[in-house]
Amino acid sequence: MIRNQDNVALTSIDGIAFVTQLQRSGKVLAEEIVELTYADAGFDDLPLGQYSIVVGHECVAPEEVSYDTKILAEDDVIFLTFVYLEPERIFLQVQAVVEKRL
Repeated sequence: MIRNQDNVALTSIDGIAFVTQLQRSGKVLAEEIVELTYADAGFDDLPLGQYSIVVGHECVAPEEVSYDTKILAEDDVIFLTFVYLEPERIFLQVQAVVEKRL
């Protein structure tokens, strides 16, 4: 998910949507444009292992942010929230939560 400093969905800046990539060992496995209502993207049914999620947008600093995570169990669901300070267009932090699939 992409959110601003007030936890409001940040779908685009200057009419350009954020793009997310799923990477493993430096190789792009999938790429999605964030959904334009909720500012999220999903990569489902991944095998166990280590992945990098990369969020990119040409109008923010830095233009790309990467977060490394591991799927340790088949029923793990990892929620990542990339937070930006919207007026200054600066990346602030990634919030990560792991839950179990229902």
